[in-house]
Amino acid sequence: MKRAIAAGAGSDAMPGSQTLACESALHLLERSIAYGHRRLAIVRLSIAVSAGADIADPQWRYCREAADASRDPALQSLFLRAATARLAETATSHGAHLP
Repeated sequence: MKRAIAAGAGSDAMPGSQTLACESALHLLERSIAYGHRRLAIVRLSIAVSAGADIADPQWRYCREAADASRDPALQSLFLRAATARLAETATSHGAHLP
């Protein structure tokens, strides 16, 4: 699955590769959440965002709570970067611009 994500991550990736990358990233994120791996879930959330995956609200909520509970500033920062990237992507796709 990690190879599929890497293959679909580039801007020159074929559409099928991008779809597989998103699906793989979401599967790994869901697996981390199911097993209670909070730190890994945040890392995988960031990867899923980078792959362009459509992340469900419960997954965002879990990762936000994990980041809030963490005392690791790097992990908190990783979550914030993922959330900011998703916000920017959403705003751009809807014709809005972030300040």
